Formats: sequence, structure tokens, C-alpha cells
Amino acid sequence: MTTSFGKERHYTSAGDIYAVLKALQADRASVTIQFDGTKAVAASMVLDIDLKARRFRLDQFSTSDADKKAEAGSKFTMRASVNGIRVVAKDLEIHKIGKDDGGLYYDVNFPTSLLYMQRRDAFRAWVPGALAVKTVLTSSSYPKPVEGRIQNMSATGCRVIVDGQLTPMPEMMQRFHLSTYLPLTDQDLSCEVSTAYSHYQPERNQTAIGLRFENLRRPDQVTINRFVIQLQREAIA
Repeated sequence: MTTSFGKERHYTSAGDIYAVLKALQADRASVTIQFDGTKAVAASMVLDIDLKARRFRLDQFSTSDADKKAEAGSKFTMRASVNGIRVVAKDLEIHKIGKDDGGLYYDVNFPTSLLYMQRRDAFRAWVPGALAVKTVLTSSSYPKPVEGRIQNMSATGCRVIVDGQLTPMPEMMQRFHLSTYLPLTDQDLSCEVSTAYSHYQPERNQTAIGLRFENLRRPDQVTINRFVIQLQREAIA
């Protein structure tokens, strides 16, 4: 489940939280640890995630003070950044402290809520419904092609609307290949994207999927920029 507050999104389902943690692990991203009631911070890294048990493993903290706080059972906040998204998890609790060849590690219970804040610094142009910019999303990790229409687009991403409720719902940061035709510029676009969010809108019986463009080739970026500029011109005219 996802709850939105302006540009902030709160993930509460285990599957979504797992997807974010998996991205941090795959990226070998450094995470910042701050225990409640302290200003000092320590660094760590996500080593493993257990979706069934709803726990994840952190590497030994970078300071001895943080290790002592962990041993005392103090709650802490974890912050990180991956793919341009700030990730924050509060009120984390350590389930178990262990030791292996790499040193200490901490098994931590999943947070009840995980906050991510997308940095949107690109102008987002709305696509008129009359244009009906259809698109298809395909992925080896998703059971079927997803057919929808592009609702808005910026230089960094787009929002796709799909009729009905998708099952299963795409996970956060899931990779897809996007294929579409952009009518105002008379150009095809074929590129890689990743899911920023997905949620079902029951009042409209639609699924909204936010996508970020990934590893764009220069010609594709030019195609996108031209389309967004043309949308702006059409809106002003």
C-alpha cells in the first residue's frame, strides 16, 4: 500500500519495502544510521533482505558508539539515496546481533512505513487526452505486457495510465522497456524505464504508474525534450 503526501510517498506493504531495500543492496548504497536522541551518525550497508521474515541485515556500523547503542536496543533512523530518491525509515528496531567473518551484523525488523521523496526538478507537461499517446511496457520480470497511455512527461520521466487494476501491481524500481509513438514530433520512442510508484485509483478504475527514464541514449533524450517542448507550445497556443 502507498500513501501520498504532496511529493512524499509512504510505503507500508512488505513487498514495496522489500523492493526499496533490494535496490539499496544491489546498488551497494551507503546508508546513514542515527539513533534516537543523538546527533551523531554512522554509516552501514544493506547486506541481505528476508521478505518472508520481514527483516533485513545491516553491516557493522562505522562507529563504536553506534554499535553500543545497537546492543542497548535503542531505536534508530536509516537514511539513504538511490536512483535520485531519498529513502527514510524511522523507529527501526534490531531483532538480532550476529557475527561472521566480516564482523558484526544486525538483523532489523522491517519498518511499518518507509518514506521516499522524489526530486522532481524537470518541467512536467500534460498530454491532452485527444492525442491518445498509447504505450506498451514489457519486462522479463512481469508476466504480461502493460498497455496504457501517457498522461504527462518530463525530461526525466512520465506517468502512464492503465485501464483497470493491474495484477500483480508493479513493484517500486521494477525495470520495464517502454515503446510508444509521439504524435506531435512524429517520432518513435523506445527506452528503458523504472517504476517510481504504482497505485490503483478505484474511483476511476485505473492504475497510475510513475516511470523514470533510465540510461537514455542521446537521440532518445532529444526526442523526449522535443515532445515536451511541443506540448508546452500546444498548451500556450
